Amino acid sequence: MIETLQHMSYLLTLPNFLVLLIGSIGGIFFGAMPGLSPTMAVALLVPFTFYMDAGTGLILLGSVYTSAVAGGAITAVLINIPGAPASIATMLDGHPMAKKGEGQQALYIAFIGSLIGGVCGVLALILLTPPLAAFAMRFGPPELFWVSVFGITVIAGLSEGKVIRGLYGGVLGMLISCIGYSPMLGAPRFIFHDIFTGGIAIVPALIGLFAIPQVLELAEDVRLQATKNKYEPKKGLFWPTIKNFRKWWRTTVLANIVGIIIGIIPGAGGQVAGLITYDQAKKMSSHPETFGTGEPEGLVASEVSNNATVGAALIPLLTLGIPGSPTAAVLLGGLLIHGLFPGPELFTKHANVAYTFIAGMMVAQFFMCGVGLLFSRYSHTIMNISNLMMMASVTVLACIGTYCVQNSMDDVIVMFLLGLLMYLGGKSGFPSAPVVLGIILGPIAEENFLRGKMIAETDVGVFSYFFTGGISIFLIALSVLSLAWGLFARHARRSALPEPMPTPKAHIFNKAARKEWFCILGMLAVIAVFYSRLPGGGEQGAAIFPGLMLVLLLCLTVVKAVTEVLHPKTEPDTAPVPFPWARILFVLAATAVYIAAIEPVGFYLSSFLFFFLTTVAIQAAPRTPKSLGIRAATVFACLLFLYGLFTVLLQVQIPKGLLV
Repeated sequence: MIETLQHMSYLLTLPNFLVLLIGSIGGIFFGAMPGLSPTMAVALLVPFTFYMDAGTGLILLGSVYTSAVAGGAITAVLINIPGAPASIATMLDGHPMAKKGEGQQALYIAFIGSLIGGVCGVLALILLTPPLAAFAMRFGPPELFWVSVFGITVIAGLSEGKVIRGLYGGVLGMLISCIGYSPMLGAPRFIFHDIFTGGIAIVPALIGLFAIPQVLELAEDVRLQATKNKYEPKKGLFWPTIKNFRKWWRTTVLANIVGIIIGIIPGAGGQVAGLITYDQAKKMSSHPETFGTGEPEGLVASEVSNNATVGAALIPLLTLGIPGSPTAAVLLGGLLIHGLFPGPELFTKHANVAYTFIAGMMVAQFFMCGVGLLFSRYSHTIMNISNLMMMASVTVLACIGTYCVQNSMDDVIVMFLLGLLMYLGGKSGFPSAPVVLGIILGPIAEENFLRGKMIAETDVGVFSYFFTGGISIFLIALSVLSLAWGLFARHARRSALPEPMPTPKAHIFNKAARKEWFCILGMLAVIAVFYSRLPGGGEQGAAIFPGLMLVLLLCLTVVKAVTEVLHPKTEPDTAPVPFPWARILFVLAATAVYIAAIEPVGFYLSSFLFFFLTTVAIQAAPRTPKSLGIRAATVFACLLFLYGLFTVLLQVQIPKGLLV
């Protein structure tokens, strides 16, 4: 702590001060853009730091890292699309607050919570580095496998009233993560088409599962033709928000503890910490029914926790050379290009650089909060964009954000297909968050399961290896308690409701129940499709984990079917709402044509045509030459901004097509 304070004077020189400010602004901007993850932001800047002083370069990377994680809350709150994977849990209550006209307040909570979590994470880095690094080394394959299982049990808490669907979605996400080549054995699995050869990357899946359903929900909204929503900026929110954190102190403490512990575990990341903390905060709350409807405490749980992982993820990196997150792995490259190697010598021979970097991480938290709060004051401008324009702009952002991850149109197609399937699943009651969590945890679970199995077969046996050891037993107990508590809480809330009027027993194939049986048939169809492509022959090792996931999916489907037999759904009392099939099919067709035209026509030209023609075709307002001219100028200005960002600044090789 003393060493860090001693190097604060070097940090606050004018060049480093400007680097902190620029890094904080740029990091928040990167975090807010779907597809531009914190990992990508840091990776893009690593080469530029080669020409800087080592301390200054690491200050830039650290400020971008911490601000990008916090910046993901902006789009998560305002448009229900996580700017970064760590912001998945932020959407659950952040966006409902925004829809109620409380977007500015939600962002205030998010950035103040990010400041608290970020400061506590850096304090853990300063004070607890040696013991926590030693603790992290105790997590071997069985412990990391059970961490993943615990993450799946959290899904039951995230799926209010839909436990089976939530667990099914989580296990399905793990199965989807197996698409492509086995990372340990190199065997192909579930390659239904050449576009799946490279597997399912997290960022395209994240964008597709959240952005495309959001686009289609905007398209089906009966208020689509409304010109603007009316959201007004509010004054005097800062101090009341600060005071409210006093009554959220239990959640804040829980979030910091979970975030720091998850942060030091290699491979877990802020997205896991945010979801676990959100689930536990909901279970501990005296009003869990408000979570998911715009509960500020849920937002606190997510944002404090995912930002506490930032400093904690650097503990194993700086002491042992083991990154605690993908972004920390990129930061390792930033250290190495300056000739700095993690370990004890980093804090002795290069103490000036190490402690300046840590001090920079601490100060960056305050810069991030200040820049974020300033932006929050103008968040109403985004919320006032009409659904029509939001629908088209989110589609364009989703495509360019997905493409720039690997410069691959295959990723864009996969993103669209996953989004379409998630939209259909959402209509059947399947939430998207469990699927995303399954895709994130799947590789961690499979790699550590197979690695542990190989070790166990040469030693004590698989059962003893995975079901003994203090940490493993604790995680197993925590998983069982988490799932049991979710089921118990759901039953308790139902019991507390007034006794309903007696009704005749519903037939298991009545009109309402038929929807559930179609859902069950769909679940069985998914299992059959994956089972038909399960590896066989000499690739049995690559089939172990996906085979286990298929068995779990089948068990969940059977439980769902038995539940429907014993407790069939009753007929709905309300008349069905007409569904705008024509509009949805038009938007789907237009999006498919747009994606197909990106390479031959060029991204910017095809985006202009899609944006302009789609919004003009759907709008109900009269189409006058003046309105068409304003629409064309607006679309052109938006694409000019994207050109400056992606083509000029980031040097992304966007398809040029006819513009070559």
